[in-house]
Amino acid sequence: MLRKFKIQHRLVGTFLIVSVIPILFLGYYSYKLYSESISEKLSKSTFQAITLVNKNLLAELQNYQYLSGSISTSEFVQENLSNGHNGQNMSEKTKEAAMDAIFRTIFPSHVINVSIFDKDRNLFYELGFEAISTQSLNKAIEDVDNYAPYDGLTYIKTIRSYDTIALGRKIYDENNSSEQLGYAFVFIGSDLFSKNILSRVDLGTGSKLIIMGRDGTVMSASDKQISLGEQYTDSKLISLIKEQQKQGIQSFSGQINHTDQQISYIYNEQIGWYLISLMPFSYINSETSKITVSMALISLLIIVICITIIYFMNNSIVKPIKRIIAFSNQISNGEFSIRIQDDNDDEMGVLSRKINSMVNEIEQLMVTQKIDQKRKRELELQMLQSQINPHFLFNTLSTLRWLAVINQVPVLINGIGSLSELLRSTILDNNEEITIEQELQNLSHYFEIQKIRYADRFHVEYDINNELLHCLIPKLILQPVAENAIIHGLSDQGKPLEIMIKVQQVNHLIQIEITDNGKGFDTSKPHQSDNKNKLSGIGITNVNERIKLHYGEKYGLFISSEVGEGTCCKIIIPIKKSTL
Repeated sequence: MLRKFKIQHRLVGTFLIVSVIPILFLGYYSYKLYSESISEKLSKSTFQAITLVNKNLLAELQNYQYLSGSISTSEFVQENLSNGHNGQNMSEKTKEAAMDAIFRTIFPSHVINVSIFDKDRNLFYELGFEAISTQSLNKAIEDVDNYAPYDGLTYIKTIRSYDTIALGRKIYDENNSSEQLGYAFVFIGSDLFSKNILSRVDLGTGSKLIIMGRDGTVMSASDKQISLGEQYTDSKLISLIKEQQKQGIQSFSGQINHTDQQISYIYNEQIGWYLISLMPFSYINSETSKITVSMALISLLIIVICITIIYFMNNSIVKPIKRIIAFSNQISNGEFSIRIQDDNDDEMGVLSRKINSMVNEIEQLMVTQKIDQKRKRELELQMLQSQINPHFLFNTLSTLRWLAVINQVPVLINGIGSLSELLRSTILDNNEEITIEQELQNLSHYFEIQKIRYADRFHVEYDINNELLHCLIPKLILQPVAENAIIHGLSDQGKPLEIMIKVQQVNHLIQIEITDNGKGFDTSKPHQSDNKNKLSGIGITNVNERIKLHYGEKYGLFISSEVGEGTCCKIIIPIKKSTL
């Protein structure tokens, strides 16, 4: 049967059956095993990683729970809440002294407010760093009531839109654990988790770490693009997790945001949150894809080489046979003088050289790949080493402020507090635009600092249209103008400087006036400001250029002044409402 086919065709067919098909089968089988092995190992390593992250989160949170416990068991708090005192008949110094005794024992760095309420939800004490709206407080109290005896963790925003996690617990009478006296709340900056822990964990390209509450509300996340205080963009994530939780499965795969993901989670029942990791399969299969491409190229190279070898082998077999046939014909014709001549090298030598060539190419590819991997690790290390943490500055200022509070130095308390808030709004807030209300708050902090420097030689009054407070303006356009008014307006004779700040709507535009009764200057002469004496180092020329670049040439900063009468600076910009 096989003799019907030429030897060349039989060699090629045999090659396909005994080599190419097994190579393809083994390649596919190896790919599947390797993919499943990588997925399983990554799943285990990811779960181990988030277990360690969870321990770090709980360790950080424990400090704030300890503070909440210290407040709840304080003799001062117990005595006053049990007697029905709401704090109104008590001097502020008495409350501050009692609470300072607690804060000296423990006061974690990311605390932004502390509040105590009686059982009727009346405020007994508030630290007052950040204002919390009544709606947010009621939400936090309801969570405490719903999840008692465990602590309640609730995501809220302060009145200044600062991301906050409210840690609350019920206060019970120490002598009667069934009698509730009130509530204790510690408000924690959400960046405690997102920046200090989650963002420092790299599980792979495209991976995310998320902290969710029991109801699926995102409380913190490593990815800044994820909205806090809301349900995750794909609402079925929390549903999938709860389904797997019923079956005791900690890691599973699912499609989230139209992308196949490896999902791992840890549920902390006592504090009611889920720590979730999302790892896209595109990252998991990235290494497998590289190996698959390499295997395909190697297989193709092997096939080409084998066909070439078969060609030479065919010639090395057929040609000698033809020579033998020709020689046999010549013998049969009686020609014995001709002999078979075969000067060709042995075919094994050709095969050996081809194999050596292939091995050299593979070694060169491996060396190149090692160099690329080493360079990649060096670049990743450089990226990690370039990270900085500006919170050290704010923690230091917070410590200095509390030292001033302890030593009862009001000037330093106000000055350090204003400087801290001013730096926080400029360093941590990366928004190019802020509301007029936020800009005025920054300006008031700046005035507090300058009053210390100039010993209250100036007075500030405001005339504000409250309807414009939520309109957006470029950040840091009022402070340089006000700074210019103080530096160049104060009189050498000690005359007090009066500064008026007016925000009004004129002809469907926002008009902001900063007027002073200072020395004034001749507007016909060039007026230079000394930026070296300024806090910001930004001159009024810079403010004018920024406004024109932002809104157009017809808007900007307009200055009128008379020597001895004072200066009026008008900023005219279009109305732009905030979407928040």
